[in-house]
Amino acid sequence: MGSMIPFDGLFGDSVLDHFFDDVPTIYKDYVAVPKVDIEDLKDRYEITCDMPGFTKDEVHISYENGILSIAAKKENKTETKDEEKHYIRHERGAVGFQRQFSVKGIKEDGIKASLKDGVLKIALPKEDQKKVEESHRITIE
Repeated sequence: MGSMIPFDGLFGDSVLDHFFDDVPTIYKDYVAVPKVDIEDLKDRYEITCDMPGFTKDEVHISYENGILSIAAKKENKTETKDEEKHYIRHERGAVGFQRQFSVKGIKEDGIKASLKDGVLKIALPKEDQKKVEESHRITIE
């Protein structure tokens, strides 16, 4: 017995592939941001983020005023014009995202990051708790 979904072409191009063709462009171009794991260790916070396909030059990390920002942008660079290529399907293009996290009490000069095998790891060393408490204490006159 054959499939209930008609075969429409090569590489799995079926009726379902065209189901969302009339959806507004805002949803077609929507890119889900990578998920993160944030672990609270004794002396630091550790953030792990899956970033498959990104190189370290395409990822930007900054920490300012208690806000950690992770941004990445990848552009699909082509050497030849698209009309010279004969795509059966062309879904890859420019991808970008930005995420921000409020993280207080961090030693800014000790933040370290690494990107290996598509996994971004960021270590945020905590300030000494005593120093944090002193910096927020207001003396009553």
